[in-house]
Amino acid sequence: MTARPYITYPKPNQPVAGTEVPGSVFVTEPGQVSFGANDFTPGLFRALHGHHTWELIIIDGSSAGPGYTQFDGRWWRVDPGASVFVPKGCPHAWSSGNTHGFRMLWVYGGSREEAGRIWYVKPEEARGISAEEEKNALVWTPEAASAVPAKQ
Repeated sequence: MTARPYITYPKPNQPVAGTEVPGSVFVTEPGQVSFGANDFTPGLFRALHGHHTWELIIIDGSSAGPGYTQFDGRWWRVDPGASVFVPKGCPHAWSSGNTHGFRMLWVYGGSREEAGRIWYVKPEEARGISAEEEKNALVWTPEAASAVPAKQ
């Protein structure tokens, strides 16, 4: 870790092929923290996965639409400006809506390499949120989470 402050500037995201989500890493400090951003265009998703560190996700307040995260067996709507804390190893997935994308700002409790990614499904066999699931996705609140049993 550097002993002096530093400033990073984002580089334009390059288009990628297939289902990979384009993004940038702004800060990565081994044993400390890393921070970056991903742009989810409509219909783009990241399959069910976890990390070796905790993760904090913030949906950029200027995003065109909400993001959708899957945990406890169901999809939850995450509106622009909201954040999601994901404990170490907790399975979760992300999807943009079918008509609007969003920008994800992420923070890992360690470098990006330390966080890594543990796939719980084969990414090539996974799918993003359907139009029906998008329509029925709940906004997570403690009350909503306790009122709706987790799907198995």
